[in-house]
Amino acid sequence: MENNKEKYQTTIIDYGYDGEGIGKLNGKVCFIPYTLKGELVEFKIIEDKKDFCKCSLLNVLHSSNDRISPLCPYFSKCGGCAYQHINYKKELEIKKELLKNQLQKIDFHGDIEIVASPKEYNYRNKIKIFLENGKLGLKERKSNKICEIKGCKLVKNLINNAINILKNFVKNNNHFKSLSNIVIRQEEEQCLVNFFVKRKIEKKIYFQIYDKLGENYGIFETFNNQTSYICGIEKLKSLEFGLTCYFSALSFHQVNNDVCNLLYKKISDEIEGKNIINCYSGNGVLSGILSKKCLNIEAIELGDKEHQEAEDLKQINFLNNLTNIHGDCSKEILRLKEDFDTIIVDPPRNGLSRIVAERINSKKFKKFIYVSCNSATLVRDLKLMTNYKIDKVMLFDMFAKTGEYETLVILSKI
Repeated sequence: MENNKEKYQTTIIDYGYDGEGIGKLNGKVCFIPYTLKGELVEFKIIEDKKDFCKCSLLNVLHSSNDRISPLCPYFSKCGGCAYQHINYKKELEIKKELLKNQLQKIDFHGDIEIVASPKEYNYRNKIKIFLENGKLGLKERKSNKICEIKGCKLVKNLINNAINILKNFVKNNNHFKSLSNIVIRQEEEQCLVNFFVKRKIEKKIYFQIYDKLGENYGIFETFNNQTSYICGIEKLKSLEFGLTCYFSALSFHQVNNDVCNLLYKKISDEIEGKNIINCYSGNGVLSGILSKKCLNIEAIELGDKEHQEAEDLKQINFLNNLTNIHGDCSKEILRLKEDFDTIIVDPPRNGLSRIVAERINSKKFKKFIYVSCNSATLVRDLKLMTNYKIDKVMLFDMFAKTGEYETLVILSKI
């Protein structure tokens, strides 16, 4: 199996956590992307490890009934999507099975409710595109090579419009040789375009781009980690559950607005008691929503920019029962004196620090709500929660057609 030019065949027997199919060759596990369980496939080995092989698909010799033709011409070359070759019902079943396998590690064998994305395509409100030799595109699967694109099937229409205009503008344009990437984000019918550069670009160039894009866009430049407003729209405005929210070029917001609304509504429905604490609270949208349902809410966020945006949201919407705490959850959670009824955490992919996990376990809140974008660290953290029982698990398909999803776990004290 050392000759990566050799062709092999196998039947797919399972799925891996990156969305790839799993087959076996002489007893060794082979990970083969873009395959389905039950399919007979031809493949070659890309990387031969001691216990497994990373492979690439050559041909599907016997296809599954769940296989469909991808809508995107870049699928399998661009690394963004994992499931465009599968009908959406089967995609959700696979994701549920993968999450189920993870949760069995902590002896959870209960039901997992699936919340599907209302849109399979054209749902993303954000994209990062890269420039290489005058070509704009996305990174290939597990590579830094660029797959040139004319548009992306997952993003909203104003973003694709911007990609087309930028593609024509930057082609063979020496002004953009120092460009690292461009982040485009859309809320409602407005877009912000942020150019990340290694060397500043003349403002007149940006104004030329703005003239092509039109009044629904705003342009920013990020150089040496400093972001500057150039022209056009300065902030995106959105209404979230009756809240007036503003998002900057660097703001975090879940990429799927429809699924995000379903997630936030479920969290709002599940909170218990009048005193709530929200950890890793970001720019304050969820905290603002929850403030309408409780007597007191305190929100902890480490990021400077995110904390300031949360403060702005509080002031704009007159949320007097909301306190935004600027600090590290690992430290701030130890200082809190209020007896909170419900705690909510939505940590980054690396999950909770052990200090935070142990503090939550020892406090024994009435309700513990965990939002996770990484089922592996979720399971690691839940192992520490010996004073809680899992009441409900829900899979929110925030990232349709990709290998990612959000998990919501509702726990109560024992």
